[in-house]
Amino acid sequence: MKISVSRGELEDKLSVASKAVSKRTIKPALSGFLFDVSDEVTVYATDMETGVRAKIQANEIEGEGKFVVDASTILEIVKSLSSDIVDMELNENNLVISSGKSRFILTTMDPSEFPGFVSAETDKFVEVDTSILDEMVDKVMFSAATDEFMRNLYGVFWEMSKGNLRLVASDGFRLALMDQPVDFDMEISFLISLPSMKELKNVLANTSEPTLNLRFDGKRLSIEAGDVEVTMRVVDADFPDYRRVLPNQYSTKVVSSRDDLLDALKRVMIIARKGSEAVKFSIEDGNLTLSSKSPDYGEVVEEIDADIEGEELYIAFNPKFVQESLRKIDTPEVEMLFDGQSKPLKVKPLEKEDYFYIIMPIRIV
Repeated sequence: MKISVSRGELEDKLSVASKAVSKRTIKPALSGFLFDVSDEVTVYATDMETGVRAKIQANEIEGEGKFVVDASTILEIVKSLSSDIVDMELNENNLVISSGKSRFILTTMDPSEFPGFVSAETDKFVEVDTSILDEMVDKVMFSAATDEFMRNLYGVFWEMSKGNLRLVASDGFRLALMDQPVDFDMEISFLISLPSMKELKNVLANTSEPTLNLRFDGKRLSIEAGDVEVTMRVVDADFPDYRRVLPNQYSTKVVSSRDDLLDALKRVMIIARKGSEAVKFSIEDGNLTLSSKSPDYGEVVEEIDADIEGEELYIAFNPKFVQESLRKIDTPEVEMLFDGQSKPLKVKPLEKEDYFYIIMPIRIV
């Protein structure tokens, strides 16, 4: 079996698949790529929760065969090559890679040890703009729990109903939500793990396809982007009822410059990081003030120009949560909606309703 392929094409497809390679190798084959060569060349990677299948556009194919080769090794080799053409030949248990004046001989693994790749078993699909889904994933994924033992929060919740796709993520202290219309008439919901979402993000960032096909069979979500397909297992856990924490009223509304808020937070966090890890928001006499104190390092106060409606308020937050939410907002001005000292803050772009962030307050001592 021999194939010849452009170095750029091979690197692109291996890079996309590489994020799905298992970091914890239950068996050696999971640390590798499975190459399946017949009329076309297909490469597979999986960690048993997320799988990627990518078709490699080869210049020449001679014969057929399957082999598994260590993923990190072959990707590093391909990235290091200086020639534009890569030739690969399977010779018994070895893979010979030739490119320009370079020649590598890699030991292969038994392809029968590599798990099978199973896509979502349904013909029904939803077509979504790639840029829209990429934006949705980017705007919510950062709020997911990063502790894998928080199983029902360690990922992103997907909800499709009445022509709308909603993504929600929360770590218990904050929540991110975004909606977008889709041409879909069924009602389904499921949770996709954070590692799977990161691989999806990798695929979205590396595809030039303008649209994607989403298929869901109750157990798996498959997303096709041209020559690449990523399939993710649904997490067997119930996402909390997030609607209970969504504010339905507010007593204080603050509209301010996004950049001014971010700049002020950056300065206030210098002291906050050395003390209580909290920033106090003071809303009084039509003014917005951010402040923080540290017993050992001192204090800081920042006054911010803002349009304020409603009641005066004193409330504190983890500044990192506010900062990260503001960074995801793409309008010059933001709205901050408060409902007293003990209720969560809602942060959103001004005059846009398709996405927002909820942040729980910190008790002021």
